[in-house]
Amino acid sequence: MVDFWLRIFLVRHGHVAYFDKQNKPVNPKYASLSPQGVEQIRLLAEGLKDISFESIYSSTMPRSIQTAEILTQYQPSKEVIAVDSIREIKSGRLRDVPTDKAQTELKEAYLLQTNQLQHFLQGESWESFSSRVIEWFEQAVVSDSSRQNILISSHDVVNRIIINWMLDKHLADIYTQEQDYGCLNILDIHVKNNRIFRKRIKLQNFTIYNPFKTGLFDSAMDDVYNMYVRNNGFKT
Repeated sequence: MVDFWLRIFLVRHGHVAYFDKQNKPVNPKYASLSPQGVEQIRLLAEGLKDISFESIYSSTMPRSIQTAEILTQYQPSKEVIAVDSIREIKSGRLRDVPTDKAQTELKEAYLLQTNQLQHFLQGESWESFSSRVIEWFEQAVVSDSSRQNILISSHDVVNRIIINWMLDKHLADIYTQEQDYGCLNILDIHVKNNRIFRKRIKLQNFTIYNPFKTGLFDSAMDDVYNMYVRNNGFKT
């Protein structure tokens, strides 16, 4: 009988500058880590250097691949498997968000159930996004045949969806599942006869560069909303 525990090290990529010096949005598809983000992940790699990862995954987005490559610097095998299914959720264009809906669609975007939001910023639907992430994640988990450590370098909302899955909260609000830049989550999953038997969260949203979250008050969407407000010339 196949019976073992998998340990998932789920990481959000390091800090990224999503806006240029003129406060114009950078296409998130091509955004890479800032020097601050590189340092955040370098510190995490140092903390994880004594752990061997049998499988290493990232999304296909540059910031996620860059994060995985830094995290594998101490690993015997540095092969990173890029997976499109765990790329960040695709948004619409910020300029297409009506000003009278900015509070709901930007600042409160993660309150998808409370605000009955079908799409993220008028882009990808929450249903299709959640399906592609969780279908890949479940398949990756049950396809392993023995106990091992798996590293996944991913994104803010991807991690929130996976954590909600751990809590059996499909398409529930993900607002409370905070994911700071460069954070680490540790998830244990019990696999029995190629089925997921039990799940537990050992660590959530740990930032090795700032363990007590000093000054980390804003959520990711707070930053986007504040930039939107400045670009549109009105006050909250």
